[in-house]
Parts: sequence; C-alpha cells; structure tokens
Amino acid sequence: MKKTLLSRKKTGSILVFLFSIFGVLRLNAQTPPTCAGTWGPPIVNQTFGQGNATDKWYGPLSTYAPGATTSTTFVGTAGPPNGGALSDGYSGLVKTPSVGGNGFLNSPDHTGNPNGLMLLINAPSTAATVFFKYRMDNLCSNTTLRLSLWILNVNPPSTQTSVCAGVYQFPNITLRAIDTATGSILGTSATGNVPINSTWTQYSVIFNNASSSSVTLEFVNNSVGSGCGNDLAIDDITVSPCIPATITASPGASTTLCPNQNASVNFTATLTGSSYNPAEYQWQYSSNGGATWTDQGSPTSSPNYTFNSAGLPAGNYLIRFKVGPQGSVLNSQCNAVSQPTTVTISSLPIVNDATVKSCYIESNPSTASFNLTTANVTSQTGVTRRYFPSLTDATNGTNEITTNSASYIAPNGVVYIRVTNSNGCFSVAKVTLEVIPPKTSSVLTDKIICIEDKTTLDAGPGFNGYLWSTGAITQQINNVGVGTYWVHLKSGECTTKQTVKIYASPNPVIKSIDISNNTATINVTGGTPPYQYAVDQTGNWQDTPIFSNLTRGQHTFYVKDQYNCVPIAAEITVPNLVNAITPNGDGKNDNVDYSALAYKKNLVFEIYDRYGNRLYEANTIRNFKWDGTSSGKKLPTATYWYTISWSENDKNNTSVRYNGWVLVKNRE
Repeated sequence: MKKTLLSRKKTGSILVFLFSIFGVLRLNAQTPPTCAGTWGPPIVNQTFGQGNATDKWYGPLSTYAPGATTSTTFVGTAGPPNGGALSDGYSGLVKTPSVGGNGFLNSPDHTGNPNGLMLLINAPSTAATVFFKYRMDNLCSNTTLRLSLWILNVNPPSTQTSVCAGVYQFPNITLRAIDTATGSILGTSATGNVPINSTWTQYSVIFNNASSSSVTLEFVNNSVGSGCGNDLAIDDITVSPCIPATITASPGASTTLCPNQNASVNFTATLTGSSYNPAEYQWQYSSNGGATWTDQGSPTSSPNYTFNSAGLPAGNYLIRFKVGPQGSVLNSQCNAVSQPTTVTISSLPIVNDATVKSCYIESNPSTASFNLTTANVTSQTGVTRRYFPSLTDATNGTNEITTNSASYIAPNGVVYIRVTNSNGCFSVAKVTLEVIPPKTSSVLTDKIICIEDKTTLDAGPGFNGYLWSTGAITQQINNVGVGTYWVHLKSGECTTKQTVKIYASPNPVIKSIDISNNTATINVTGGTPPYQYAVDQTGNWQDTPIFSNLTRGQHTFYVKDQYNCVPIAAEITVPNLVNAITPNGDGKNDNVDYSALAYKKNLVFEIYDRYGNRLYEANTIRNFKWDGTSSGKKLPTATYWYTISWSENDKNNTSVRYNGWVLVKNRE
C-alpha cells in the first residue's frame, strides 16, 4: 500500500523535475480542436475484458487488451514476484486494486461488468517516463476525435495523512495522442493530480488525426519526487468521433410511392455543427425493418438523393444516410448515421382486362352505347375508376372520358380504365368494346302473292321474343295480305327490327294479238313467265300463245303467269275473210268492206302490193272500204295484201292486227 511499507523510496532529481514541468507546459500550449457538433458513439472501447470468480491476476496484457503495452513490469497471471503487494514499477490486470494486500481500494472496475478487469499500475516516479501505450488502428481519418479513459487513484483517502505523512505523490499524467506512423504529436492533455476520493475520474485528449488512421495513446508520468503514492488503475479507453449536432434526411415525414410507375421522392441530407469538410454521404435503404441495409450508389459529396420505386416490390422502406469526412464513409467506425425515414411502396390495384358488349344502335348499326361503368376490371373495394380512350392517355391521365362513361358511343374497339387505390397507386385495365350486331331472321323474306290472296309470315326459330306490327307475339302471323310489316326479334338483351314486304304479283299484259286468217297469236308482256293461255274459257290452258281454226266473230283470250292469279282477258273480233273482189260495178263483190269494225279504236285498213308498197288506206272517210283502186285508178288484176289493226276497248288497249290477202279480178 504505502511505498514506505514496500521499502521502495521514489527519488528524483530537481533538474529532471524542472525539465518535465517545462515539457508539460510546452505540450499544453497546443490548442486542441473543438467539436461544434456532438460526440458520437465510441469507435474504440477498450474495457480490459473480464476475469472469473476465482483468479486474482490475469494476463497476458495483449490477450485482454490488444494494442496495449507498458514499460512497467507486467506480472501476468502469477501476480507479483513471491506473491503479496504490487511493487513499484509493476503492473497487472485485476478485478479490484485491493488484491495482493497493498492496502489499495477494494473497488470494482469502471465498466461494471461481472468480474470486469482493470489495469493496476504502481507507477514509476521518473519524470517524462512513458509507462503505458495503447495503439488504435482503423480510425477515421480527417476527423476530430476525443480519446477518453477513466483513472482511479487507488489509495484510500487516509493514505495521504496517516501513511504518507505529508510526502504523498498524487498520480499526475500527461496524455498524448501520437501519429503512429510519423511519431508526431496530434494532441495532449494533463490530468493534474488525480484526486483521492475513491471514485473513477474521466480524462480526455481531443485531436484531429488528419490523414492518419493509426493513433497511439501514451501515458507520460508527471509525478516525481520521493514519498509514497502515484498508484492508479486504468479502465474503459474510448475514442469517439465528433459528429454533427443534428443529422436529418428531409423530408422526414413518411411518404407513399407506387411501384413500377417511376414514382420517386427526393431527399436532402442536413447537418448542423458538422466538422466534416468536405462531408461524404452514403445513402442506404432497408426493406426488412433495418435488419440489413443496401447501399444506394457510391459515396458522394452531394447531400441529395432520389429514391425511386421502379422495380421494387411493395412494402415499407427505411431511408437513411451515413456521413463522415471525405474518404471515410465506408468505414463503419468513421461515420454518423441519420435517423431513418419511412417510404411506403404501396401495392398496385389488382385489375384484369374485361369485355363490354352492347346492342347496336339502330340508326348506326356499326356503333353501340356502352356503359363503361359495368366493366368488371377489379373486385377490390375502395378504388376509383377513370376512363380513357388510349393506354397512353390512361397512363398520363389525359383526355379522360368524363361526360358519357355510362353511355359511351363507339364502334368495336378498346378503352382503358385507370383504377386507383387509396394510396394513389393505379393500374390500367383494357376493356374490349364489342358491338352486338343486328340478328335478323334468314327465313323471313319478302313475298309476292296475288293481290287477292293471303299468306303467312314466319320469322323462324332462334329468338326469345317476337313482336309484330300487327301486335302478335308469335313466331309467325297468318292470313296477311299485300302490305309492309315489321317484327321486333329479341335475341339475348338485344332487339332487332326487321321489315318484310308482301308484294302483289304484277299481272301480265296482252300487248297485242296478231290474226292471220283464222289463226291468232297472243303477244304478252309483264308478269312472271312462263305464261299459260286459254281462249273463250279458262278450263283448257295451253303453253303456246297460238290459237288456230278460230271461228269468225268475237273471242275472249285469257293469260296467266306462274303465280296463277286471276287471269287477264282480252276480247277481240276475228273478222270475216274477203279473199277476192271483182270491182266491175255490178254490186257483187265490188269491194272489201270492214266498216263493221268501225267501232274499234284506232282502226286502220291498209293495202300493199307484193313489194310492200302501200297502195291504199281505208280510213273513216273511206268508211274502211277498198274497191281495188289506188289514187283513183283501177289496179290491175293481181293479188294484194292488206292489214287491219285496231285497239280493243279494254283497259290495256290491246292491240289487234289482222293480216290477209285479196285477189282483185277486173272484169270488163
């Protein structure tokens, strides 16, 4: 305990003492850097480890405190030579200074770990002696660092007065931070007299290590002279970087984005009280609640970062950045970390393509009126739908269909529905528009019937509803005559109006009748061939229009076409034949006389020679008679030809033409 009890007097030289005082004053003249921010978590934390419940001394020192060395004699696990007290100039790892019977304090280590260890040193009294070193590698370069440790004056308060009797030596140390590579001093501080108060006291040295990443802490003895004391314990050596006072990523509020739509949010790193000049940033995100972090790009001097949701699945993403001096941000010991901000990538609405069918518009059958709101594109609730004519419009939100989404007039084609959920995320569904064309009956066609007949109209099967213009709701309607009819044919939800006409069969027309001697030829137009013909009665029909061996006088000819309607009739006269005249004035056969036909319309009686030259026309003035003359002169005996034509007094003004010949025999 007391150095006098150990029979080891600490002696010193006044000259050495003065030199040491001068050196300390010179070192203390350096102005340490300041930290405008705050001290971050320790990047070095040396606790000297833990012992066990039974052992008193521990070692080697390098096992429990790698990088620590001492110029004192380290006693190791065996303890001091020959057991007992720790001699002057010796050191060892212990759980309490009281081990060995030195009379030191029975104090636990500063760390407070069960069986925690401390380094106990019976320090030398030689001025400027470096009796302890601790090398720390992989420190942050270009950083303001605070190197701290805890020192305990292990002598009880009574030692100073009752044991050392006024010649007590307080532990007094200069702490030096040394650039390990160059040996240059980076910073110093002096503890002054470590008080006898049975408590641990923290001492620090603040420095900037520039480009050096390896620093050695040195303990320089300032306690010189003779007497007792200068006994101490060391614990918890830490190195903390100066970090900004505030480190925030703006915006700090939670943000919701949408996947696969290039939605993004811009962040800006904000530092206050930063000693980083220039600062270096590494942005990161975590998709598993902070368990792991993914670097975004490379370290950069720009404080700005854009988080983009493209290609990322839905979920919560924590966004943060690490910041440190330039060139050090990849060293986890050298940077500060911002509080994370949450970005939620919402799930997209689940949509499916659909088809909307609608009945054609009667006035424009290639189009229909579509109710777009009925398109079943999603089963999710809490969504809104907007309607667009193209995929580009739906994606960009342009040219929205707003005024007629429930009655959208269009031909066959497509529209797009943009479905948006409560988080503002949207998906686009394609809707195929299908015009249901008119469905008409293939069996319901126009008919031709005799005007006096009735018929049946049949719309045919395959429809689930019928409504005729007559009011009937049956598939067919009966006993209908000539006219125009319509029927509404219902197929599914659509109704098609189909019009059908019943036409009256056009009657054939007896255009003319040519009579040669007692043979008549009927010339017919109109109607629908083939025709059938009859004379005087309708019981005996024939396919030929020629009738022979007709008697002279009135005859009625009948014609009907393939529709077998009421026959048409024409009544004509077969005139008496006159084949010879002897125009000698004897009153017998002096002329050809057809005055009996004068009542016929447009009656014409003409005489021709054998060359076709017209010689005479017997008209009303000539009373339809010919006496064998031409231009007032008798014609020579010869055979001449004549025609008699007229129009019958029927509605068709049937033309009748009679051809004959006559022999003119002149007698003197």
